[in-house]
Amino acid sequence: MIPEPHQELDGRVGFCVGTGRCGTTFLSELAGLEPEVASSHERLRLAATFHMFCKWHGIAIDAEGFLLDREDAIRRDLMERHFSFECSALLSHSLEELFDRFRARFLLLVRSPAETVASFAVRGWFLKPCARRDPSLPPSYREGEEPRHFLGRNIPHGAEFERWTRLTQIGKLAWFWQARTRAILEQFSRLPESHCRIVRLEDLDFPHYQDLARFMGWQSRVDAFMFSELALARPNAGPNPPRRFTDWSPLEAAEFEAEVAPVAEALGYEFRVTTLKERVNARTTASAEQPLSSLPAVLKQLSG
Repeated sequence: MIPEPHQELDGRVGFCVGTGRCGTTFLSELAGLEPEVASSHERLRLAATFHMFCKWHGIAIDAEGFLLDREDAIRRDLMERHFSFECSALLSHSLEELFDRFRARFLLLVRSPAETVASFAVRGWFLKPCARRDPSLPPSYREGEEPRHFLGRNIPHGAEFERWTRLTQIGKLAWFWQARTRAILEQFSRLPESHCRIVRLEDLDFPHYQDLARFMGWQSRVDAFMFSELALARPNAGPNPPRRFTDWSPLEAAEFEAEVAPVAEALGYEFRVTTLKERVNARTTASAEQPLSSLPAVLKQLSG
């Protein structure tokens, strides 16, 4: 028997997803300052990444265990607060299941592809070759790998995988940025527009946050001073500065541009490395992007 959606949770559950390294820690800590909100960041990680792996590779599974664990956590949240909010890039392929069960609202938090890719690179993503003989099949786990990393980092299928293996680390990461973002947007296209929103991290000032809170379903009690204090603290910034796009080789820059172009353009991001370098030299802020289009316009541009 297929469980009925929990109508009593409608309007009380929300999730923020994305590529990772896109501001989810900041937003979860910000929402945690709200008296009405039980906020968490990437909880139940192994279950989330296992479900992600199966969804990405098309492995048919029963999602009930994944959903029951999350429901237990959500109900504990709602015993204490009015709204349950989780920020987790690990849930980025599970949106339809979460909507069907909880009537949740979703936020896609995106960040400049150049900055995101640089942040991934310094953490060593995709430096180790993938052990895979038949790219038409999901890869197998190798002893000693971090399970969440193995399960939670998308890689291509089939002939696309063969092309991907020949890319530099920057090219592989650029492919990941667009593939994860596109997959989330494709899920948005199958959900009610009223329950989905895109926010660019570069646009997330105090008024945008207040609007985001209203969309999600809580009345914000955070003031401008509290917002600024947390924004300046930059939670989860990491101890190592990234090797920025200003240091990429011509090959790395060319691969980056080719991989991210369609999605970056749809989201209003500058992706041409030469232009980005000029902005850095001119001390232009990262917010100098094209205005973000509406969700239907973004989906139409990518589908066209």
